[in-house]
Parts: sequence; structure tokens; C-alpha cells
Amino acid sequence: MYTVLLVDDEPIAAEGFMLMIDWEGFGFRVAGIYHTGQDAFEHISRDPPDLVVTDIRMPLMDGLEMIEQTRQRGNTDTQFVLTSGYNDFHYARRALHLGVTSYLVKPILDREAREVLDGVLSMIRDKERQVRIQESAGRYAVDHSLSVLVFGGDEEAVDEAKSVASSWAGEAEGWTYIHVDADEADRGCARETARNLAESTPFCRLIDRDPDAFGLVLGWRHPAEPAVRSFADRLLALLRERSEGRPRIAVGCGVKRLEELVESAAGAAEAERFLFFGKTDIVYYDEIRDRTLTFDPEILKLADGIVDIVESGRGEALSDSILGALRTFESDRIAPELISIFLIQVVLRCASLYKEMGGDSDELLLNWGMDQKLRKGLNLSDAGVLLVEFCLQCQSACASLLDRRSGGAIRKAADYLRLHYAEPSTIKEIAERLFVNPVYLGQSFSRKFGIGILDFIHDLRINEAVNRLQGTDEPLSSIAESVGYRGYQQFLKQFEKRLGMKPAEFRSRERNNGLAGDGRL
Repeated sequence: MYTVLLVDDEPIAAEGFMLMIDWEGFGFRVAGIYHTGQDAFEHISRDPPDLVVTDIRMPLMDGLEMIEQTRQRGNTDTQFVLTSGYNDFHYARRALHLGVTSYLVKPILDREAREVLDGVLSMIRDKERQVRIQESAGRYAVDHSLSVLVFGGDEEAVDEAKSVASSWAGEAEGWTYIHVDADEADRGCARETARNLAESTPFCRLIDRDPDAFGLVLGWRHPAEPAVRSFADRLLALLRERSEGRPRIAVGCGVKRLEELVESAAGAAEAERFLFFGKTDIVYYDEIRDRTLTFDPEILKLADGIVDIVESGRGEALSDSILGALRTFESDRIAPELISIFLIQVVLRCASLYKEMGGDSDELLLNWGMDQKLRKGLNLSDAGVLLVEFCLQCQSACASLLDRRSGGAIRKAADYLRLHYAEPSTIKEIAERLFVNPVYLGQSFSRKFGIGILDFIHDLRINEAVNRLQGTDEPLSSIAESVGYRGYQQFLKQFEKRLGMKPAEFRSRERNNGLAGDGRL
């Protein structure tokens, strides 16, 4: 898989472009997002990517200067695509001089971006093929040819790959591609284990799909199914024996000809999607070929409820809500790609909520390790655990932030209510008066006083009613209205709730006993 850097001094523009394009579908892995040309240049110098999509106008080092310095360092392989809100001929001319591949004018349209990436991908593959043809010899030539046959190429490349691989294929009557999925920490050991098994198995070679993924091409003679299943079982057993994590295997369909290996790889890729649900450690394409996965964007609305729970502070409901959503994904066979979008959406919206409250969303994401945790290779269960972890962390951070900022506001709210308890008001109105979030005002008030705002108001009203019942002959309905109750029944309900008797009984008891103040809350 090729690597791409996205560079724009506007974070929302870079993240939006990342989400707009199906980078994996184009064969790219996003290796980094940078907001300055200098940071991107350091990455390019350290680990040159295949493609850089960069804005032109940026502080400190603009896009053209970054490209110029890259070329001066001798890097002529990395392709560049410029983006800009300015359709400036001067920039375009200078960009062409520096060997820039394409130029996109903001706002970037999806169709134009795809056309440009198709062209860039074609250029990268053409250049890569030329280099590989020059270096092709012996084992590398076979591995490369099998890679082309498995992952595809143009007609000329496939014909050449078939010619090279055929000299190695011997008497094999058919072929199957097997994808291996291993945890990041186990990947090196898993690759070595698989390579050793491949070297001891006739007509078998390990093929790297990209730096983070690999698989094996297995040749067989009829009958195919027992041979493939026996090999897959042996491979999984060895991987389990030498791995700390949970290795998994996706087995493609069997094909008769080398040039059909791309179909087997496509079958393995489809089987790999079902590994995401974690029911088994081996998925055979032949067993899932008639099953379909759903790509219904409506499921993204489930994110609304989760973010609402994060905002409301109801930590006990978070886990149930998230795990309930994941159960829905599993039962409805939602495509893993859409679930990944859902995860990112929840995380970014929670971070946005934290930012709205005055927190540093970048720091929140960095401390949690978003880039590392929302990595490729998660299964559904892992995703649920991580999302619960992040949402609880965000909720806690929001609560801490509010506690620091709203201590004075809570005291002001209590003072205001003591003066205006008889006036009709809502939590939202009080929060707006004090410029705080109504949900967190309610939560913080409860933590400080041990009761909610509404009960606090009722206590104040009933205390005042007790004073008037003890010291005046004012009618009960008049007392109820004067302390803030529009209806007598509501007054009666709250009075009985707090004193265990009706107002008339309380007045009669007080007069009979000649006591004062015994009924105060």
C-alpha cells in the first residue's frame, strides 16, 4: 500500500479531505496529517511518502518551498498535489517547474479529487513498475510477479508477471490467496512464522500487501479444499503458538490460473471484512460468498445518542448505549468501513464538545492516543472497549473542566434562587443567565448541595410557606401562590412530601402546640 501525507494549516480542511476520500480503496495509507510545511518536510526527509497533498499558502514554510527543498534533497520520487483557494497562474507555473503532479482549487470536489488520485496512482505504479522491472531477478522477480497477479496491474504488467511466475509454478493445478491478520506487536513474528512455513511448502510464497499486512499464495493439486484447509489450520496453529495476541486468517476462493489470483485476493479481502465481527479466527470466502454487508449511513445517527449521554454525564448509561450500538452493527451486518466512520465521528464530536467547554481537544485526543488506538486491525469487540474508554475519559475531562470553571456559578445560582424562588424559572434560563451549560449546571449543583435545582427551589418555597403558616392567618391558596405555585395541588404535593402532612394539619398542630419553627426544613 502506498503512503500519503495531508498538509494544510486549517485542521478541519485536512481532516475533511481525509474523510472525503476512500484512501484504502485507492491503495493509500494516510501516514500523517500536518498543519505546517516545516513539520511535513521533516517527515518527508525522514520517511519519504509516495504522495503529498499540500496547501500552498501556509505560515513559516509554504507548500512550494516545502516541495523545492524536497527536490533539492534529491527526492524525485515523492509525488505532490497542490491545493489552494487561489487559482493563480504564477503558482501553477512554478509548481510545474518543481514537478508537481496536479493542482486542486478549493473547495475540492469529490469527483475532481478522485480523477487526480487516479492519475497520481497511475504515475506511481508506472514508475514503480519500471524500477521493479530493472531489479527483477530470481526470488524477488517471482515475489513481485505474484504480487502483481494478486493485487492487480495493467494488462502488460500482468502478462509479464504471469511469464515470470509460470517458471516457478511447476505442476500446481490451482491457486489460493490467504490473508493473515495479526496484532501490531505480533506482526513481525507472524510474518517470519508464515515465511518459514511458506518456504517449507511447495508452491507457496509470502507476499506483502503493504508494510502492515501480508498474505500467502498457495498452489495446490486436486482436490483443492482439503489441501487449503489443512494448510490454513496448520498456519493458524503456528501463529497462535508464537503470538501473544489473536492471529486471524481470511482465505480467498480457489482459481485455476495465475492471472486469476486477483479474484482470489478479492475473495480474501471480502472474507477479511467478516473477521471484524470476531466470531471465528478463520473465514473462508466460499462460506460467506452469499452473505452481504450493509452500508446504511442511517446508523451514524446512533452517534447522536452516545454524544448526548457523554454531555449529560450519565456514565452508567455509556457502556450500555455503545455496546447496544455494536450489537446492532453485528445483527444488521453493518460494513466495517461504516463502523470505522461511526467510531471516528463519535470521537471527534466528543472532542468538539470538550473544545466548546473551553478544553484543548487536540490534547484530549493526543493523551488518549487516537491515531494508535483507532488503527486498522480492530475487531468489533476491541472497538467497543476503546470507544467506551474514550467516552468515559472525555466525560470525566468535561466534568473536571466544568467543576473548575463553574464553582462560582453554582454559588451564584444558589444565591439567585434564594432571592427569586417564587418566580417561575427553568434550569435552562438559570444557566443562560450565568453563561454555563445547563446539563452540567444541574450536575454540578447536585454534587455541591446534594439535591437537584428543582428540589432546592421546592425546599425554599415550602420553608417560606411554613413561616407563613406559623405566623399568619393567610389563606392556604394565597400562601401557595405567593411562594411560587400556580396550582394548589402542586403546593399540596410538595408540602406533604417534605412534612408528611397537609398544610391545614400543620397549621392546626402548630397552634395547638404553641410551637414555632419545629417544622422548618
